[in-house]
Amino acid sequence: MRDQIRVLLITSKVLQICADLFAVFGVAMFAYIYFVHFRSDPMAAIQNPTFVVILLIPFVPAAVMSYLASQKRKKIRLMLEQSQ
Repeated sequence: MRDQIRVLLITSKVLQICADLFAVFGVAMFAYIYFVHFRSDPMAAIQNPTFVVILLIPFVPAAVMSYLASQKRKKIRLMLEQSQ
């Protein structure tokens, strides 16, 4: 049981670090796409719904990894409560 908790904790931390890295890259990609395509007219970006979706796509991996890390942390919490 202790080994399971350790493995879950390590995978949770790795997933969270990867999520943070993907979030940083997502912000960089968001800025690049926004400034390349809509530097002259910022309101055009808001009026185009497909562009808004395209801007959110770089953040999807970060959100998924963060969710998976939180699920691992919940599982660790449950295992610790059951062991006491």
